[in-house]
Amino acid sequence: MPVYDCPECGAQLRPKNPVPAGKKLRCPKCETVFAPAGKAKAKTAAKAPPPAVAAEEESDRYGLIQKDEVQNQDATRAAFDPIKNRFELSARGPALGLVVKPSTWLLRLGVITCIMALVGVMFAIWPMIFKVEIVDRDVKGIKYGPQNDVRKFKELTPEEYQERWMMLGMMIFQFAWGSVICAGASKMHELQAYGLSMTASIMSLVGPFLPLGIALIQYAVANEENYVIMPGVLSLGGSIPFSIWCIATLRNKKVLAGFAEEEPEDF
Repeated sequence: MPVYDCPECGAQLRPKNPVPAGKKLRCPKCETVFAPAGKAKAKTAAKAPPPAVAAEEESDRYGLIQKDEVQNQDATRAAFDPIKNRFELSARGPALGLVVKPSTWLLRLGVITCIMALVGVMFAIWPMIFKVEIVDRDVKGIKYGPQNDVRKFKELTPEEYQERWMMLGMMIFQFAWGSVICAGASKMHELQAYGLSMTASIMSLVGPFLPLGIALIQYAVANEENYVIMPGVLSLGGSIPFSIWCIATLRNKKVLAGFAEEEPEDF
């Protein structure tokens, strides 16, 4: 490796390749520019500089490169900074990333609520539309029809008709409840209609299995079956964690900013 002495401070410069005639060097210590005189001294193992000096010279040599890179970065920044932030960043992107999962689960709760309501409607109107035949059972549990081929069908009493109509009305109301949850979840997924999204999130506190939970608890109390109470309680409050998740997400500052920003038009 060639070695050149600085005529000003005496520092030894060690470039990777010999400097051609007519070329100049810049000393990294005193910034003196000079043309190397004569041939470079050959580096020998006996006159190798101490490790500390070698490390200092190495850092000085790379320091010049880092200085040039910083100067280039400053020049690039000065040229592009005026046009870099011409357009404001949209707040809808971060907000959409936060509402995707909770809105998906909210939509699932709404769909399940509607399905359970349809099942309840069929359960309520089935005895009013179709006749239920009365059959006899023997001790062994085998079903036998009535004698003399006379078929008997169960007739609903006025009280039972009233209960069925009330159940039907409740199931229709539950279907409408689930429809609102579905609509709010869809709007939340698209960052639209903040009020409807929050309303659907609060309404989801009442889960889709509420009627089932009430029926299980009533059965457990009437028949003293304590093991049925826990499934009933879970049916009543199974959707509460998802509802709280959606409400907390809608109260997030990034989500609020996303709702506040107008949706861009499609071209």
